[in-house]
Amino acid sequence: MKTIPKTIAIMLVYSCLFSGCGIAPAAEQSHVYSFRGENEFFTISNGVIVLSDTKDIFYGGNLEETQGKFEDIVSYSTSVYLQSDDKDRILLCNRVEDLTGATINISDEIGKVSGDLIEEADLDELQNNLFFELKTKNLNGEENEYHVQLILTKI
Repeated sequence: MKTIPKTIAIMLVYSCLFSGCGIAPAAEQSHVYSFRGENEFFTISNGVIVLSDTKDIFYGGNLEETQGKFEDIVSYSTSVYLQSDDKDRILLCNRVEDLTGATINISDEIGKVSGDLIEEADLDELQNNLFFELKTKNLNGEENEYHVQLILTKI
């Protein structure tokens, strides 16, 4: 008879210990966007933004020349930025330069970055204020700058 209360007490302790087992954690909230943009000289395609509670992933996509305007480029930089009233916030920046003096092709992947990139307050601004910037320098030392507003689509 004395073993029944001990057994019940042990079963009660084990049920308290294991009561949390098998409970799935809350699902992580995430938002996925694609973006693209173009002008008369180049296109940006296959850009992806993944925003989650723990980490943001920003893949800049592909930059592709369309008119042959950039055949004498010796260096270029690309930036994807969020434009706001007071200042531009750079999300991704990349620079390519050939130190041998040869020309380079701008058609390439723009790059990828992850971390805590976009705040909750920036989500509304993201739709109409995401821009791409291309700065080039040619063999003659002439520098040019191009800006394209990116079209964002929620997936």
